[in-house]
Amino acid sequence: MEGARERYVTVNGLRIFVQEIGSGEPLLLLMGLGAAGDKWEANAAVYKEHFRCILIDNCGAGRSDKPERESYSVAEMAETAVGVLDALGVERAHLNGISMGGAIAQEIAIRHPERVRSLILTSTFCRVTNTFRAAIGILRDLTGVIDPQTRKRLNQWMTFSQKTQNERPEFLTEMAAWDAAYPYPMPAYAYKAQCNACLAHDASDRLDRIQAPTLIAAGRCDLFVPLTVTEELHAGIAGSELYLCENGGHVHEWEYLDDYNRVTLDFLLAHREKQEAQT
Repeated sequence: MEGARERYVTVNGLRIFVQEIGSGEPLLLLMGLGAAGDKWEANAAVYKEHFRCILIDNCGAGRSDKPERESYSVAEMAETAVGVLDALGVERAHLNGISMGGAIAQEIAIRHPERVRSLILTSTFCRVTNTFRAAIGILRDLTGVIDPQTRKRLNQWMTFSQKTQNERPEFLTEMAAWDAAYPYPMPAYAYKAQCNACLAHDASDRLDRIQAPTLIAAGRCDLFVPLTVTEELHAGIAGSELYLCENGGHVHEWEYLDDYNRVTLDFLLAHREKQEAQT
């Protein structure tokens, strides 16, 4: 990412690639299944004006290590993220996690509540439904079997809303081109290991342990995460706020970028420690 400060951090024997951009209170950004921290670029462009954005490549993605395992586990990735904060000297951070990144963020908030200043859970899930299991299973099992272009079209059909697909086909083409040009492709085995991590995640009976101010951001037209699961997440976290993007799919944070950036930045600014100290 242009202008970012780059480094590697070793956590429990894994080399994790980290980028930092901006200054202010720390904001840890956790990306979803199959994606590296670079995918936060359009969001971090706004966040960096107020926060020290910390973007990590989860295990298996981007420039981080990619051990050959059946699963990396959400809990392990959460502990790795906390290890990154330790290495950077960050005691407490705001968190924003997308999809699998949101599952990781849940685990951090549950296991290490003292480390979380505020929490944004974007297009994420507290448990796996049958439809979610089917979708992730299809993507996992076809990875390395069908050609990448066909697989990308299938992934986009699942993650973008029908409105976006029908009215903005050029946007999907741009996003696919960005992914195709990314210089650090993910091996099939690593993608499958992240898929298995997602499928094993279940925090539904532990959500009451989350203490941080929380914003849940979801697309009403998300095919991966049904609205019932979003509402369960909202009901399970005391005092949480809910933002529903009316026409957004699983990737509403990119489909409706300006709306998402505005809502999430307003939430983050409202929960800065400096603001609280002045009141």
